Amino acid sequence: MMGNIGCMKNFRLPSLFLIITLLLSVEPFSLPSPGDPACRLNFSTFPYRPIGGCTNVKEKLKNWNGFPKTSCCQNTLVVLSHALAVQAYNHPSGNIFIEQDQWSNCSGPFRLQPDVSVRTCGFDGFFYGSGKCSTLHLSDIGHSVVLQCSRFGSSWFDEACGGCTSAISKALDQMLHDMKVDGGDHTEQAVCLVSLIVSVIAGIMNNTSAIDDFDRCLPALAVPGGIIVLLDSCNVAEALLSVTLVMIALTVVVTLITCVWKNQKQEEKPVLNEDVTATCSGLYRFSKAEIENAINCVNEKICLGRGRAGHVYKGMLPSGQLVAIKQIYRINTLDTFTGEIELLSRVRHPNIVCLLGYCIENGEQFLVYEYCSNGNLAQHLLKKDTILTWDLRVKILRDCAFALKYLHDHVDGCIVHGDIKAKLSAT
Repeated sequence: MMGNIGCMKNFRLPSLFLIITLLLSVEPFSLPSPGDPACRLNFSTFPYRPIGGCTNVKEKLKNWNGFPKTSCCQNTLVVLSHALAVQAYNHPSGNIFIEQDQWSNCSGPFRLQPDVSVRTCGFDGFFYGSGKCSTLHLSDIGHSVVLQCSRFGSSWFDEACGGCTSAISKALDQMLHDMKVDGGDHTEQAVCLVSLIVSVIAGIMNNTSAIDDFDRCLPALAVPGGIIVLLDSCNVAEALLSVTLVMIALTVVVTLITCVWKNQKQEEKPVLNEDVTATCSGLYRFSKAEIENAINCVNEKICLGRGRAGHVYKGMLPSGQLVAIKQIYRINTLDTFTGEIELLSRVRHPNIVCLLGYCIENGEQFLVYEYCSNGNLAQHLLKKDTILTWDLRVKILRDCAFALKYLHDHVDGCIVHGDIKAKLSAT
């Protein structure tokens, strides 16, 4: 029995030693470690919690819009900032960042997601001595930022988050200005921003609810155009004032444009009148006074007829020649009036009334035709006491046909009257 027991003891001890040795040798490869021994950061107080969609992560600092653009790297930066805050808070020197050889080995918490690390998120340069902001201590950061970012819970979240991000933005601008950081140095800008975030976390570390709210507020920094400045009560007033000033400026601009447009329209009218004069150089251009004198020269103002375009009055020129003056309604555009003058000025036929001149003045338009003393066809065809012989009727039809043929075969192009009726003047 004793011999057997001795043999059993000799058997069990090596076996146990072998099992323990195997466990120690397998454990680091089977389970992820909260951190590497070479990394001085402690991730136990704020452990990494993986999120979905973190595959093929590759982010560069130059693509930041005030904060990492992907939620995966945002989550990673928050975890690293908490670990840096604990390190700086507990270290006698208060250094915000750690040495490069330690920092390069601080991807241990992210082993559950191989595509997420310090390297893939572009955080390689966040170590002590990499730039001007990397050598800052917690005591170098102003307390105003920490104070502004500790007001979560005492006011609405949006208001508190706006005040916090606004304070971070102003502090970062001042920091970059004081340290004379080049605007194109994306790494230095990012390191300065992380130093501010770490200092805020270290300052409110004992306030659990404020820490949680601050972490949820940080993604608000990632907006197009750089760090967002959410509106607090003061900024709301400034924004309203800015909007009001912009609206006033737009109103002034629109008013000026309207006035200029109207002036140009008014200035264009004489130019069109000159175009009419140039086109119809064979016609006489009457003045408004000459037109009124011609209409009122006879014993009374005699209206010869009216149509869709306007009224026709009987008139007399200073030479004693009788004319028919057509006053165009104001609803007709100048372009229509110009086209009619240009067309009629080229028409010369013994069976078509001749256009003698025109008048354009103060928005009023007149056409001056030769006067037909025999009246119009309706006066001869429709009156019972008027007798027209067949020969005369045939002559009237033939003359009308000649006039239409002339218009249709005009050298400058076919002219279609489109409104032939008995009221056409007879020659």
